[in-house]
Amino acid sequence: MASVSKEVKQRYQEAAYIKVGDTYELAGTGFEKLDEEPGAQTSSKKYINDKSSTSSITSYEGQHPFTADQIMSEKIIEDFVTIGKLRKTGGDAEREMVRVDLDKAVVAQESTFEARLFNVAVEVSSFTDNDGELQVEGTLHDKGDPVEGTFNTKTKTFTAKESA
Repeated sequence: MASVSKEVKQRYQEAAYIKVGDTYELAGTGFEKLDEEPGAQTSSKKYINDKSSTSSITSYEGQHPFTADQIMSEKIIEDFVTIGKLRKTGGDAEREMVRVDLDKAVVAQESTFEARLFNVAVEVSSFTDNDGELQVEGTLHDKGDPVEGTFNTKTKTFTAKESA
């Protein structure tokens, strides 16, 4: 009988890279939180012959809440602080983010892992004082569907999966 692993995936096994200018930067140092909330939207109806309703997933309203210390030498954090302080809107507050599964290496491709690309709108909701140290908090809101693909962590390039 084969044993089933009950090992829980660790946070360090998923990296997030956010495009600042023309380069993807690692969201690491300074970030205390960068979660993913798919935000499934549902609809339900009750048929006359059933006691209980029937639900379906109709869409997603994904978001990625974040909290980061204002370490201004980190390009992503500097970019987010600038978005909030200058009250940027529209395309000026939109970025690309790649979530990389570092535990899912692509065979025969060095430093390449399964990944998903998200186009996101950066909402900076607050600049908070954490015991005298400033933080930036907000949410990255999904714009459309994620794109499946791979990400090379050395060259910092995303390659979309070919559609069938």
